[in-house]
Amino acid sequence: MGKLLLRLMIIIPGFVAAFTVPKARVGTISNANLFYQRHHHHNHASLQLFNGKHAAAIAQSTSAIVTPSLGPTQLASSFSTVVLVATILKLLGLKSQARRIIAAASRMSAQLLVIGAFLTPLFAYTSSSPWKLAAWVTFIAAIASKEAVSRSRYTYKKQFLDSFISILGGVGLTLLHLVSFVLGRDSSSAQMNAQTIIPIAGMLFGNALTAASLAKKVLLQNFLEDFDRVELRLSRGASFWEASLPVIRDAVEAALMPTVNAMAATGIIFLPGMMTGQILGGQNPNAAALYQIMIYFAIGASSCLTAILMSLLVSTGVYDIKQEMKSGNETVVPNKTLQETSLRVVSNLTPADGETDTVLEVKNLTLQSTSLTIKSLIIGKCSRVGVVGRSGIGKSRLLRALSKLDVSKDGSIYLDGKPSSSIPISSWRSRVMWISQDRPALPGSPRDFYNSILSYATYQNRRSNNHKDPIEIAKRWNLSKEAWDQSWGSLSGGEAQRANLAIALSLEPDLLLLDESTSNCDKETTLSIEKTLMEMKTTIVIVSHSEEQVNRFCTSKLELQ
Repeated sequence: MGKLLLRLMIIIPGFVAAFTVPKARVGTISNANLFYQRHHHHNHASLQLFNGKHAAAIAQSTSAIVTPSLGPTQLASSFSTVVLVATILKLLGLKSQARRIIAAASRMSAQLLVIGAFLTPLFAYTSSSPWKLAAWVTFIAAIASKEAVSRSRYTYKKQFLDSFISILGGVGLTLLHLVSFVLGRDSSSAQMNAQTIIPIAGMLFGNALTAASLAKKVLLQNFLEDFDRVELRLSRGASFWEASLPVIRDAVEAALMPTVNAMAATGIIFLPGMMTGQILGGQNPNAAALYQIMIYFAIGASSCLTAILMSLLVSTGVYDIKQEMKSGNETVVPNKTLQETSLRVVSNLTPADGETDTVLEVKNLTLQSTSLTIKSLIIGKCSRVGVVGRSGIGKSRLLRALSKLDVSKDGSIYLDGKPSSSIPISSWRSRVMWISQDRPALPGSPRDFYNSILSYATYQNRRSNNHKDPIEIAKRWNLSKEAWDQSWGSLSGGEAQRANLAIALSLEPDLLLLDESTSNCDKETTLSIEKTLMEMKTTIVIVSHSEEQVNRFCTSKLELQ
């Protein structure tokens, strides 16, 4: 009961706003033009309407408005409609739903009566000091943040703090603008009017809570369930923000959807609760409409700010330092000892032309996700290194660690003699590029993906942007030009692999890490791809389950056992 009451304190003041926001009064004729003027009446902000032609008629019409009084009998009669609905649900076999709607209606009625009685002393207490009013707003932000946390199906460290900062930031900045430039434009007394600020804050917090919950849901779903999209951008040299920006856009769009839809339909399809309440309370409809417009402007602004802040905070919360993804949950370690894995370097199978300079060197590197420790590994320029071993032993993890997509501990990796710590992570991944066997789970087409890669700062900062044309590269592998404008989902597995590999080759990385990147291609296409790779003298580390391919294509072999 206490928890429900705290939740209701966020939302209910918005409904009470209709009866507490100052009412409009009709003045005498001032001139022939229609305008509105702010003034105060008994320390409350009010709105004065002047209309030179219709003032008298409006005054007579407004004074004639009589709002029916509601008592226990009227409320009981209204409750009978809920009972009718519950009866229909019961006849349809929805007995549990019928019980829930009766219980919810009863609980809501009791809580509204309690909160209605609570607001009167609250107004009196907070009006005496701006700090008391600010403390109340902060308190409600904390309750809203707790509710936002409870609505999430995912958890991560500091999620309450993220919710609190985003909700308080979005609503607080909007309220600050309202009391400084809208409600308190002419007199400082309106700024501290608790009977105005608290109900408005209640409406803003209710909508900000929804925006924060939706934004966090979309963000965590993308980061935790559809992370391969973000990871694909990272593996092509995207920075943290470049890889996360599409996810942030989706989250903000989803968070604003309810507010935008409500704003678009207001006035035509339905009248909002605040405006309806003001009219029932005797407010002039024109003045009620103005207040409702102001409230919706504030709701839109606070919801947008909340969603943006939540997106930024959650994004940085689920990533670790160096743009590494983290879920925020405690890492689950299986209750078993990882089987030790050793790496055996097999002598060169076929010496590679020009294999003299060192491209990549690894020293005492331990993979965090496996027990593999690499004491020493040197990959020469133009070499083609095959990685073999049984399924699940950690071949893909090795490639991901080399590209800095997986976390490694201890040890060091050098690229052209420079330690990885001295090279920006996005630049490292653009030079040591990992290519998965999986189809890119991206919206749009291969051409769209290629163009987005070229917009990354990593490639914009390069002295030479004369990349090879991926379409011409893939043309050697019988990939049609039309395929580049089709969606990734409509391409076959082989077509998607060829387009993905061609894009990576066109970016000219120093080292290409191929994780069974031709597994969906037929033998003829695979041979054609191998021929292109050898002609371009690309330095390659390739994971393959085909001994024939390793013996045919690779110059040396690493065996995990």
